[in-house]
This record gives sequence, C-alpha cells and structure tokens, in this order.
Amino acid sequence: MAVAKSSARPLAAPSLKTTVAISFAALMAACATAPGPGPSVPPLTGTPTTTPDLPVQTADGVTPPFMRGRDIVRVGLLLPFSLRPQDAAALYNAAELALFELGNENTLLIPRDAGSNEASANAAARALMTDGADIIIGPVLREGVAGAANAASRQNVPVIGFSSDRTIGGNGVYLLSFQLEDEVSRLVSYAASQNIRSIALLAPANEYGRRVESALRAEAQARGVTITTSQLYNRTDADAGAAARAIAAGARPQGIIIADSGAPLRAIGTALVQAGLDTRQTRLMGTSVWAGEAEREPSLAGGWYVAPDPGARVEFENRYRTAFGESPTRLASLGYDAVALATLLSRDRGADGITRGAIENREGFAGSDGLFRFGANGAIERGLAIMEVRQNSNNVLEAAPRRFRNSGT
Repeated sequence: MAVAKSSARPLAAPSLKTTVAISFAALMAACATAPGPGPSVPPLTGTPTTTPDLPVQTADGVTPPFMRGRDIVRVGLLLPFSLRPQDAAALYNAAELALFELGNENTLLIPRDAGSNEASANAAARALMTDGADIIIGPVLREGVAGAANAASRQNVPVIGFSSDRTIGGNGVYLLSFQLEDEVSRLVSYAASQNIRSIALLAPANEYGRRVESALRAEAQARGVTITTSQLYNRTDADAGAAARAIAAGARPQGIIIADSGAPLRAIGTALVQAGLDTRQTRLMGTSVWAGEAEREPSLAGGWYVAPDPGARVEFENRYRTAFGESPTRLASLGYDAVALATLLSRDRGADGITRGAIENREGFAGSDGLFRFGANGAIERGLAIMEVRQNSNNVLEAAPRRFRNSGT
C-alpha cells in the first residue's frame, strides 16, 4: 500500500515479476483439512505448471523436492480449518495472496489445523516445529495461541497470533488483532478533544463488554472524563432496548458509547430516539464493530466510531476480490499482513531476519488495515481513524496517523 508520507515499512509493494509463490497446501498429505485453492491470477513467470512430488523431511525441516538446496523460509500457518472453516479459508487465501504479491521462491507456507482448544493447537505447533517452521502465524482463539506459544517458545520461534487478549502476549508472542483497549483510548481521546466530558456506556454483559468498560474507566480517568453510568445487558434486543431507555431516563451525558453491533445496536439506537434523546446534544459513539452496520441505521446518523485506516482496507479488499472473486472476511487482512511481515523480514537475511527486534520495530509497518506496530509485551498498536456515520455512508473526521509518535525517527 502506498504510504508516501509514512516512516513505517510498507508491507505491500509492487508484485515481483519473477516471484514463484509456493503454497504447501497441495503438498501436505497429512493435512486433515485442505485449504482452498490459491489466488486465481495468471501464473507468474517461472511458476511450475505441474504438481511437484511430495515433500521430504530433511535436517532443516520439510522440503519439497523442487526446493532442495534453497535457503527456505518456512512459515507455519495454524488456522481453524475444522472449527471455523470460512474464516480459515479467507485467512489462508489472504496468506497466499501476500505470498504471490510479496514472497520469493524460497518462502514456503505450511498450513495445519489448529483444532478447537489449547491441546490441539499445541500438538499442531509441535508438528510445525518438526516441519522446521521459522515463524508460526495463528491461531485465532486465545487458547490456541497459548498452546502454540508453549510449543514454539522451546525453540525460540516467534508466534503471531490473531487473539485480542493481551494477557497471552509477550516473550515472542505477538497479537495481530483489533484490540479493544486501543480503540477505546482513541475514541475517548478524540471525544475529550471535542469537549465531551461526560460519557455513559451501553455494552453487552460478556467478556467483550467488560473489557470495554474496564478500558473506558481507565482512559476516562486519564483524560478527566466522567463516566455517568454503565449499563451492561444480556445481548437480546429487549434487554438492549431496556438498558438504552434507562440511560435516556436519567441525566443526559454528553456522549454515549454503544459497544455492540447487529440487532442489539439497532434496538439501542431506536430506543434512544424513541425516548427523546437529542443526538445533537448527546453524541453516540462506537467501537470498530460499528463499521458497515451503523451506516444502515438512521438513528445512529451523526455518531462517531473508531476504525482502522479505511483507505488501506479498501485497497486490500479490492485486490482480494480480484484474486478470489469474493469479498474477504473481517479477519482475512490479518492473514495477509502476518505473511507479508514474515516475507519482508526474511527478504535479505532469510529466516535469520525474523527476530524479536525486527518484529518490534518502533517505526511500525503499513498493512492492510493501516499503520501498526508491536510492543515487547506482544500487544499491537494501530493507527486508527475516527469516522462519522452518515446515512448509507461515512466520513473520515480524523484520519489515521501516517507515523507513530515516539518511533525513534
């Protein structure tokens, strides 16, 4: 992606004309669930047109016969093929797309099913260690990342998981995800800059809602913002609407954060308007789950929500749609960026380039959802935009940053 004014290292770049994108999926006889086919793009110059022989195990790891003698960078993919096949297929497609666009003839993707729990992910990760993986990408679930990390740490192999739970990051485990804490911080910071000093919260009574509440209280205290009330509800239309009416019946705050999507979000918006809430006086706000939904709900018009760089996302979606003839899932971009990062770091030094220091580059990277970087604790920091809801559209109120503060540049 074009990031002309950013100091971050771009993950996307013009395709290499001589790239040979090697997918291991067709070679993995032991893979229980075979991923979908690769991108439907014209073959690149030099790409083999016949199916190669099955791979063999060498001292360095699993090696297709046609890759013998090369300094192979083995990228393990732990994806939920059996548990969440749609997400797994999209993540795998995006990983292959990154390989076609950015990889080289020495990069090998090795997909395995992460299973449904910590034990299955640990077993799959140990198998990837036997395969010679230089980095593990995935799994999606918290338990899976923890299981993979336990296996990978024994050989000092970094893991880039897709969980948003910060408690499992660190010590070589990185979380390429959309983390609530960053979103809440960005939203409250912007609200405070617009002189919003009192905020109420509507959120589901589950782990997501409790994390939003905890992050909101911490950020509000830091910004001098008062939390007037916090309503956590069972995630049904009736309970969500009742919680909204309870807030509307009390002292009106300057802002209300609605940390929900789908039918409960629509029920809350309708209930607030029917209760007489003036959205010109009380600003409705949301997390990134509003994206693509709030614009279809008239009661939320004029509201604000936080989101990754929308321009970067559109570019990725267009390229994915061209390659596969369908739109990517929300998580697909994570698969692209993780593989793109592995190929970027290994471009000059092979597997030796994939180090913690390189992954924790303070300048960050320009990915499919905009700017991001990892801390030593494994948490991701993203450059986030503030969006305004319009009927059937949106508007960027404050663009995502093009570079991080304190990046050392």
